[in-house]
Amino acid sequence: MSLRLHRIIADYVRLRLEPIMPPREVMALRDHLLGLARERRWPARSGGGFDYQAIAAAAGVPPSTLLDARAQLKPLLDAIVRELPSPAVAKPKRAVRKVARKLALAIPRAKPLAAPTQEPPRAKTPSVPPAPARKRGRPRKDAPVVAPVAKARRRGRQPAPVVQFPPALWPEARTFADFHRELDQQARRHDDNNHVLQRALAAAGVAVNVSTIRNWRSGVRHPRTVRSMQAIAILEQRYRLPDGHLSGRLPHPARAIAGNNVHGITNAEHRRLAWHLPDDFTTRPPKEREEILRWVREVVVRGSTAYRAYQAAAMKTPFALRLPHAGALVDARWKDQGGRRSESPRFDVATMADEELDREIAGLVGFKSATLTPFGYQRSGAWGREMALQQIEHLGLMFGALAAPAAGPVRGLGADKGSLCLALLAFPQTWGWYVDWRERRRGFYTSWESGALSVAAALTRPETGWLWQNPGLAQRLQPVPGLLAQDDIDRALADWRAACQAAHRYAVSRGKEVKRVAKVHRDPFEPILPVLEADSPLTEYKKIADEIVRLMPRADRYPVAAAEATRALLMVRLGLHLGVRQKNLRQLLWKPRGAMPSTARHLSDLRRGELRWNSRDGGWEVYIPVEAFKNAGSSYFRGQAFHLRLPDLHGLYDLISGYLDRHRLLLLGAAADPGTFFVKTAKRTSTGAEYGQTTFYEAWRLIIQRYGIYNPFTKRGAIEGLLPHGPHNVRDVLATHILKKTGSYEQASYAIQDSPETVQEHYGRFLPGDKAALAAKVLNEVWEAA
Repeated sequence: MSLRLHRIIADYVRLRLEPIMPPREVMALRDHLLGLARERRWPARSGGGFDYQAIAAAAGVPPSTLLDARAQLKPLLDAIVRELPSPAVAKPKRAVRKVARKLALAIPRAKPLAAPTQEPPRAKTPSVPPAPARKRGRPRKDAPVVAPVAKARRRGRQPAPVVQFPPALWPEARTFADFHRELDQQARRHDDNNHVLQRALAAAGVAVNVSTIRNWRSGVRHPRTVRSMQAIAILEQRYRLPDGHLSGRLPHPARAIAGNNVHGITNAEHRRLAWHLPDDFTTRPPKEREEILRWVREVVVRGSTAYRAYQAAAMKTPFALRLPHAGALVDARWKDQGGRRSESPRFDVATMADEELDREIAGLVGFKSATLTPFGYQRSGAWGREMALQQIEHLGLMFGALAAPAAGPVRGLGADKGSLCLALLAFPQTWGWYVDWRERRRGFYTSWESGALSVAAALTRPETGWLWQNPGLAQRLQPVPGLLAQDDIDRALADWRAACQAAHRYAVSRGKEVKRVAKVHRDPFEPILPVLEADSPLTEYKKIADEIVRLMPRADRYPVAAAEATRALLMVRLGLHLGVRQKNLRQLLWKPRGAMPSTARHLSDLRRGELRWNSRDGGWEVYIPVEAFKNAGSSYFRGQAFHLRLPDLHGLYDLISGYLDRHRLLLLGAAADPGTFFVKTAKRTSTGAEYGQTTFYEAWRLIIQRYGIYNPFTKRGAIEGLLPHGPHNVRDVLATHILKKTGSYEQASYAIQDSPETVQEHYGRFLPGDKAALAAKVLNEVWEAA
């Protein structure tokens, strides 16, 4: 049994049959089908179809169960029949036929019995002496000259000459959306059979088997290799069809073509590049191939912004310390709210923080994330889940920089990990070194350093700071060469609160100085400038959704790819309709039609929104409690929840129903349902199907890479000049679109659930030229009326 057929059976049973059949019966059917493949036997057949009664009896499955699932089982049985040879009696091999022919020649044939006749007497002839023996190899002089026998021509009809452009037998009346039906119609219309097509392709320099052409015309298989796509292009020219007339009807038009091998790269990089390479990549000149690879790597894969280049270089040398105890505390605190679950630590020992430091930071996280202030302490503000995870990451970066070798690529301080403790944050020289180190690393100060100093001020603030209220943390202080001397430690131990107060004053004053000279390292508008510069940014960004629909694969032949494309389309559609942050979008729960919606209190406890069916209004609606928003205290909400009814435009309701009924279950597979509307494509190595912050960002970025960025070599993609970006940029698109149409920051704030001041400072790109154009549009109406 081939490994390919084994994988086909196992994957199909897992994805298509396990959700609709009992587990024991699924396993019995799977073992039976694998046994058929191992013994190279076809499933039981009856007439022109399959005998499901016999298959059920052989597999030990109730016939009623198999008959109920025959619509899903039939494609798998067809695949097994296609992969296995016919059970008919095979022709004898060539060697056997040769031996049989020799035996037939060796047996003398019996002469037929003739009827006895009386022959007339023959006349006597004079005796002639025998001719002398001649030497072998020399012909006799008196031998008659015999003309050479011409080789017999092959019997049967001779093939007709290949016509490059055969005439059409009838005018084209209609076209088919399916590739195989359209190809078959064009072949019949031009009186081409499979052998004629094979010889025509061979004359054009592309060798294709007759059975391959037969499978194309019948729909059993479809072209997906470089040679096959060359053959389709030749057939389009042969029938005088527009470019892409046949290839555009493939069931998966955006599928990566097999055979575009690029030498000298890893398999992982080849998988990322294959989608963006043209079909004729291998036939192009080497210089052009290098140009295509350079463009795909710079624009599509990495993104050509300066920030992306800096980020890619920084990720090659990780230095942050891992804090597993602090992360586990966050997971335990928010486990009832759908928070991520930490796995057992599998990090490199070199990146693991000291256990004492990890426990100290976990105590800080527990203090700031507790529902109520612990007894005996005072607190100013609390951390939510995202804020807690962010602070753990920032502290890991800071202590990782202190522990990184000074001679390494990070150029850290080189401190011993055992000497690092949370009390080091109560000394101004620690923060001074860290802020200056970040400036040397980037080349300028950013808002990151200002935010870090605000954290330092909060930790050492009198009365409410964690370090101020815990002088016992100073007992672990040790001298750190180049940063902290023993005299500094002794002075701090003598008066700990005075040391914290000095650090607080330093952090406040230095934070103001850094904020004054800070520069913007990343322009958030740069990846989507072609969209924001358009007259209608929302119309321009909507082209991405239209491109997904254009390249949507057929669900009956590529169910997983169709499910992933539907998920991508819904991500873009709901992102444009709701305008929420990616946290609210990826954590969105759902309820099916007819189910009771979750209560507002339950959603407030979970801090998540919900998509549900409103039977009174007859439509899908989204309800998100105010506690789920990052800016819950904004003047936009005023303590009220976000409630929006989705419009049924461009088949949105049918899209949602199809996703929930079919595609979402297919994406989940055997993974546990997290309850969220968007789920990942669960694989055997997946730990869960719920999106996290990073995985959701990467999923959106992949959508932009495949459908958003216009590729001049493949002619796929929606927007020229677009760069990879995340879901947060959708808020910029919505705010800028309303500003260009109305000029009102207040109305723009309604689209993204924020205040007009925030829109003006962060989201809306409303340049003086846009303002002048909007005013001129109103003023010009007077002149146009005259």
